[in-house]
Amino acid sequence: MKSLYRITLAALLAGTALAAESASEIAGKLSELQNDGSSYVRLKLDVQPAGGAKFGMQLQIKQRRSAGSTELLYQVLWPKEAVGEGVLLKRSGAQTSGTVFTLPDKTRNLGAAQMKDALFGSALTYGDVLENFFAWKNQKLTGKESVDRIECEILESRPGAGDFSTAPVVRSWIDTRRMVPLRVEKYNAAGKAISRIDTLQVVRDDKGRNIPAHLSISNLKTGATTQLDGSKLKHGVTLTDQDFTPAGLRDVSVPK
Repeated sequence: MKSLYRITLAALLAGTALAAESASEIAGKLSELQNDGSSYVRLKLDVQPAGGAKFGMQLQIKQRRSAGSTELLYQVLWPKEAVGEGVLLKRSGAQTSGTVFTLPDKTRNLGAAQMKDALFGSALTYGDVLENFFAWKNQKLTGKESVDRIECEILESRPGAGDFSTAPVVRSWIDTRRMVPLRVEKYNAAGKAISRIDTLQVVRDDKGRNIPAHLSISNLKTGATTQLDGSKLKHGVTLTDQDFTPAGLRDVSVPK
């Protein structure tokens, strides 16, 4: 009887270790896809603010992403009256900073307290685009569920010491065949969902990898929604430290 107990316990422990390893492996692959060096993106935003009039924007993003740091430069390409306005965001470990540039020539700094503010009035926050919850220390699989008839593993991510986060819990519905999140939900400390991101279209990027290209973002607290189409992506562009400075905010040239 004791022998059977030991065998059963060993099997349970082995199963737990396997689940933890699988969660870590999935999260690691998704984190690696984010930390892909220098790239340039053009995207379109369609924003429906809570209680406000719908508006659209076209943006370009210059970005450098690595395991330890992220640098992002968002610049407006349209509408014409806002061309050149931009936001510079930086993260090193858990430390964040930012600068906002508005016409004709005004800048203001963003501190940690502003990371939950809206990016260009959208349902995305500054912190949303800076954080990489797939790199957080605590990852586990909590079950399976279909999204648009595709069976997904549900990956639960929780930050550890030294992780930058805008929410204590994030759950992602992962299409593990293509290694793409089809849905992401963020939760507050009380366990209530506060935001949701749904992937509406998956495309292959210039490296031949599957990526979410068309997204629907919902702020579940305010009711604000945003549609994002960012399928125009180019890796390996030349970006310098100068690009990610307040002076670089004023340069809307396209990197080579």
